[in-house]
Amino acid sequence: MAALLAERRAADDSVYLLLNPLADCAPEHALSLASLTKASGADALTTVARPDLAHSPEACPVLVQLAGCGNAPKLELLERVEQLARADAARRRRYVCGCLLSPLDGHALAVHVAARCIDFSADAPRGMSPWFEPLRLELLAASIHAETLGPLMWPIRTWLLPTSWGSLAMVSGFQRSKGNGVESGPGRIGAGIGVGIGTTSATMTGPAAGTALQPSIPLPALAKQTQRDAPLIAQLLSAWRRSLQLPLSYAPRRWQGPSLLPPQAAAQAFRWIRQARQAGLTDTRDITVLALHQAAIHPRLLDYEPLRLALASAAPGGASTVLAAYGDHAWHRIAAHLDQAGLPT
Repeated sequence: MAALLAERRAADDSVYLLLNPLADCAPEHALSLASLTKASGADALTTVARPDLAHSPEACPVLVQLAGCGNAPKLELLERVEQLARADAARRRRYVCGCLLSPLDGHALAVHVAARCIDFSADAPRGMSPWFEPLRLELLAASIHAETLGPLMWPIRTWLLPTSWGSLAMVSGFQRSKGNGVESGPGRIGAGIGVGIGTTSATMTGPAAGTALQPSIPLPALAKQTQRDAPLIAQLLSAWRRSLQLPLSYAPRRWQGPSLLPPQAAAQAFRWIRQARQAGLTDTRDITVLALHQAAIHPRLLDYEPLRLALASAAPGGASTVLAAYGDHAWHRIAAHLDQAGLPT
């Protein structure tokens, strides 16, 4: 984390940590708000007044300035941030939302983050999205072109966030006249993640810091859908993680890599949710159990027509029964068929 921040930091950038008090953090932990206030002083902490919690400031996110312009953050503190971010990877709600680089002061940056809660909302005109939560920001980066997202992030130059697969990724902001907004490479969300979910041709003009988007320039529909589905995606990711601990006799596609889940796990979960709905499934239990089978057996199970038709005709909540009717031999045959059908001709 320290090396990535140092690499991306400009001379006029301050270093910030964004924390979510709605998640758990032991009071005695070095990164609790009480500990940070004691160590850095109250002036280093700035509340982000998210629109739906403005009446409860104690529940709102908090920006902590780790280092001002020209100063270096304490390495020990950054190590603790990274450790806690990784330890929280399996939790539904994460305390560490990320480390930010920005030339703004804490108050202006807090206003900017709060304003984007409206801009990135899934429901107009009064909706809001806590887009700063790691999963939601990861989904935005997965569903919006880099050329669009970069100016909306600015003047946040870099946002280093914990990911759904248990690593760290980097999302970058830039002024419209400059280059890429989401950089690819080790430890970073690549622009290709958006291609996996689907692409959008919408373009937006980057607004001034802390201002809302013009109503005539809507957020792309795909990005809105990721924000609506974020709770279901979080639920699916949690079930996916738990499923990796279950003994399964036939699970050829089960993740066995070094990370908690496969890279771009949230994007994959969203893709499976969309596919299930396109196949006629509406019950969240059905969507989840189908996705877990896709994760363990084959990602294109819905391409097998008999199964797709059986799922579509089942009553809501009946997917488990349909899937349970297939034994290991049948799954092996279906997976082989799908592999063969997917080969280039």
